[in-house]
Parts: sequence; C-alpha cells; structure tokens
Amino acid sequence: MKGFSWVNLPKSYRAFARRFAFLFPDSIRKRLLFAFLAPFREEALPKLGKTAYQAGFHCERQLWNLIKNPSARSSEGSNQYVSPKQKSLLREIANRLYPSAIHARYNDSVTRAMIRNKQAVRGAAFQTDFFDFRADFLLPQENGWEIVIVKASSSVKKSYARELSFLRMIMEEAEFPVVRTTLLFLNSKYFFSGNEIDPNSLFLQKNLSDETLAAVSKTREKAYRMLEILEENSLPSGNSVNVCEHPRSCIYPESCLADSPPGDLFSLREGKEETLRLWEAGIRNLSEIGDIEEFTQRQKIQIRSIRTGEEYLNRENLLRFMNRLKFPLHFLDFETINPPAPIYPKSNPFQHVPFLFSLHVLENDLEEEPAEYSYLDDGIQDPRLGILDSLSQKIRPGGTVLAFNDTFEKRCLKESVQVFPEFKKWFDSIEADFLDLALPFWDFDYYHPDQHGTTSLKSVLPVLTGANYKGLSINAGHLANSEFLRIKTEPVTDEERKKVESNLREYCRMDTFALVLILRKLAEKLDWKNRS
Repeated sequence: MKGFSWVNLPKSYRAFARRFAFLFPDSIRKRLLFAFLAPFREEALPKLGKTAYQAGFHCERQLWNLIKNPSARSSEGSNQYVSPKQKSLLREIANRLYPSAIHARYNDSVTRAMIRNKQAVRGAAFQTDFFDFRADFLLPQENGWEIVIVKASSSVKKSYARELSFLRMIMEEAEFPVVRTTLLFLNSKYFFSGNEIDPNSLFLQKNLSDETLAAVSKTREKAYRMLEILEENSLPSGNSVNVCEHPRSCIYPESCLADSPPGDLFSLREGKEETLRLWEAGIRNLSEIGDIEEFTQRQKIQIRSIRTGEEYLNRENLLRFMNRLKFPLHFLDFETINPPAPIYPKSNPFQHVPFLFSLHVLENDLEEEPAEYSYLDDGIQDPRLGILDSLSQKIRPGGTVLAFNDTFEKRCLKESVQVFPEFKKWFDSIEADFLDLALPFWDFDYYHPDQHGTTSLKSVLPVLTGANYKGLSINAGHLANSEFLRIKTEPVTDEERKKVESNLREYCRMDTFALVLILRKLAEKLDWKNRS
C-alpha cells in the first residue's frame, strides 16, 4: 500500500482516539492516550505546569491561548502587582524557617537526586512525561514528603489549595508519597520594628493536607483533560470546553469572542448579571437595549447617554456639591508602596505607606494660579514624618481638602499619625474639611458616554477637560508603586534614581492638577462662582 508505514500506525491510532474521544468513556480514553499510546504523543506538545493548570481551571480556552498562542493579546491588567524581586525576597526570608533545605535551583536532575537522598529541597523542580512540578520547598517526613509553597498574600485563597493538590498529584504519580501540603502566607498584623524581619512572625502556616487529599482525584481528572485540550491545533470551540463563567471575565476577547464581539455591552455600570442576560439574548451594544425601566438610575443615565451621544449633568446635585467648597482649597494626592515584606519601621505587610505627596492650593479663586508643594522620601528619615511635617505647615483648618476617593488619603494620614502622634491634633483639626471630588462622578451626577461606565480619575479627566496622562513616563499608581520600590530596594545608578524620582513627582503632580482642572470645568458648566 503506497504511503503506508507500520511505524506510523500507532500514531494513527492515537490520532483516531483523540479525534473520536467522545466515543470512549473517560477512563478508557485516558488509558489509551496517556498509557498505551503515550509513547506516540507528539514530542512538541507542552507539559502542564501549575500556572497553566490554574488558568485551565477557570477557562480551558484561556489555557489553550496561554500555552499555544502566547502572543494573543490579553486584556488582563492588575493594580496589585508584586514584583519578582519582592517574591524572591519573601522566599529568602522563608528559607530561614528551613535552614537545612538546599537550593536545587529548579533543576530536574538535582531535585531528583536530593529526593533519592531524602534531603530537604528548596527551589524544587522536576518533570514527568506530562507534567511540570515546581515547589518552594520539599521536606522529608517519616513516611513521605511535605510540599510547601510561599504566597505573597495575607489570606488563604481557594487557588492555593488547588495548586497544592496539583503538585501532590504529580508527586504521587511520580511515586513520591506526600504526607503533608503546607501553605506559607503573610501575617497582616506582623509589626516590623525596623530590625531584621522575623520569619516566624511574618509567616502564618496553613496545613491543607485534608483538602488536597480529598481533591487529588478530581485534580487528576481535570489535569488530563487539559492535556487533551493542549493537543488541539486550533482554539477549541466554546461549546466543547469549559469557559469563563461570564464573557465579561474573558482576558482574550479578540480570540475567544472574535465570532461575536461584545461591543460596549460589558461597560454597563454594576451590570455583571444583567449583561449576561443581555448577552444570552444576543445583545452586544448598550444602544441595542430596548426597555430600560427595570435598570438602576446609574444604568439608565449611561444607556441614555450612549443613545444621545451627549453628556449628562445633574445641575441641582452638582451645585449642592460645589457650594460645600470653602477656600482655601487644598488638592491632595499620595503615592504609596505596599510591599509584602515591610521596608519602613512600624509598618505591616501590604500597608500603604506614603512616600510622596503633591499639593495644589487655591487661596481665594478657582482661576488663580495654584501654589504647588510636594515631598518625596529623602532616604534619611521616615517619609511619613517628612510628609506630616510639611503638610501640617501647608494645610490649616477651615478650608477644604479635596482628593479623588479621599478615603485613601485620610487612611494614609491616620496611619501615619499613629506612628507620629505629635501630629494627631493637627490631623483631627482638618479631618472634617475633606471633600471627595469623586462623589459627583460616582453618583453619575456628571456622566459622559466616553467614560464607558467607569468613574476613575483617568476616565473623567479627558472627557471633561481634554487633558490626559499619555505623555507621562509613569502614568498609573501601580507603576509609581513598583518604580519607587525598585529604586528604594534595588541597586540603581544615581542618574536612574533621579530620573525615576522626577517622573514620580510629575505623575503625582498631574493627579492633583487634574483635580484643579476638573473643578474648574464643573464650575464653568454650572456658571458657579466662589461664594466664600
């Protein structure tokens, strides 16, 4: 027979088993693909690691994109970024809990040799035929092994038990018995005195052995299903795999939702459940919605604004807000860091510690040139002391202190005053003077269709004033956080430090000047004049 090869026959059997998987019970299909015909699996097919497993648990199309189409654009973003340097630092601190553990440097052969010798391992890694195992620590116990993972979190999340169950499954399939699975996470109440961090106080331990043992069978079932998905040559149909619980959660919309683009539907304010109903009804744009009588007031404003293409303005409520202003006006913004391992004395893990403020002051009139002030950590004293000392001289009681979502600024000041109580009397004297400039936008007393349902400063500023953050090197709070943490804790040149500090000042200045511009534009639209 022309073109026939006995060598290719098992591969053909395997291809047939894959193609007609629906004809086989799960147990038989798994045995065929990953036991009898396993040697004929394509060599280029990836092994499944813990990150991919977590992705596949939420959405199997996300898994496929992550591994098979890594260049696909993801809409995912995070403002809670923990840098690799900070994660590495936490692992180094955790090492002190297990001083006998030797670093295997995530090397397969080294890890296996240490396991054979019953040695405690840190930076453990090995591969099996189908899976990629990585753990922070492997510790020998009387009848097997303890798996330990370290997380930059102050809470026990379900995903951590899932990860440990996945690692347990791999260990046991590799015939390394597991007797304990342990999570190390952060004690949010740990108080850093300024000396060396105490790992016994910084970390809390959670024994998740019962949870991982109970879940290991289902974990194995899910893991092998994900391996089959990774054998697909193209993105699986949404009808054939488990997908995100809501299209709004999709982080690969340009590939996953390419056949049915969502338009602006998912921008509906507070509308997650409602948008799912509309999506299933075939609606993809807010302008397509018919009867809106059952919608919330904010949603009605948003949909009507989309229909008309015009801004919405509640003149009565906005005037009521403006009439609360008392000069002098102080426009305040903080930039903070919140590292998992504290770097400032008298602080806790993930506590937001201000290192920079920007202040614009208008003494008598909205149109006057504002006075500008700022303070940036000088590397000599605790920045909270410098900030309190400077602000207490610039902000006196009786005026108005404006911030966008002012709860954050007030919390920073309250926590700073707890460390430096000599400023408590001053803070108590101005606390009632705070006024949140986000309120008119949160309540949709002002709304523009180009806000796309959001009320953040960066969405309000351009639609109301035309100004934006696009020309700034640092243009988001989480970037300011990570950049300052980098120059504070990592070796950089003086030139690099000065450049970053300049960019930080510029960004923080824009946050307060933006408030001036917004307030001026509201006054203009309302024809409001200073009545102080």
